[in-house]
Amino acid sequence: MTNITNIPLPLKNMIRSSNIHATKSQAVFFLHGFGSNMHDLFSLSPYFPSDWTCISLEGTIPISVGGWAWAEIDFSNMMALPKPEQLSEHRTKILHCIEICTEELGLEPKRIYLVGFSQGASISMFCGLTHPELFHGIVSLCGVIRPNGFSKEINKDKVRDLNLFMANGTEDELIPIELGRRSKTYLESAGVKPVYREYPAGHTISTECLQEMLQWLDGLSDK
Repeated sequence: MTNITNIPLPLKNMIRSSNIHATKSQAVFFLHGFGSNMHDLFSLSPYFPSDWTCISLEGTIPISVGGWAWAEIDFSNMMALPKPEQLSEHRTKILHCIEICTEELGLEPKRIYLVGFSQGASISMFCGLTHPELFHGIVSLCGVIRPNGFSKEINKDKVRDLNLFMANGTEDELIPIELGRRSKTYLESAGVKPVYREYPAGHTISTECLQEMLQWLDGLSDK
């Protein structure tokens, strides 16, 4: 992989620059899961076209050696967050990162995507629901959405046009499939029309899921 770098941002990052500098590029921002780091989803970069910019961001809450989070979790209640303000603080930093990267890296502001896994999927949906005008597409992999505390921030007229791909595993041992289905129902009640998929997989990105996600993103990139 070439053109790997990082720039001063509010969050630690890894960046694969577009190989075309004459025009503004589409860009995907990766948000890792609880206890992981920016290297994790950055491994998906080779699957994206070389004229896209790929940026992987890292949470700031230390969980384990080399592991980070976007918010602390109550594992006895996966739909609750002990400190919801942590998610809001990270949302502010993520949006600031996008703003800086758009300017510094020459990104096309109308072609910005978020791809998140697990907790990163949850904060991706959080960002998309509260600021839908900033994103061309949101991808949630093995995630849930917790509406408590920010429902008033959602503009149903704006989220109606939000492109969202949501995938959950029927054998997920960390996030039961019922939580994924409940999240889909909530999204629909908020006015979003998610593309929802279930796969016979655990808490992971299966090959089938990866292929469908890439096909979905490819279809959006032409719109």
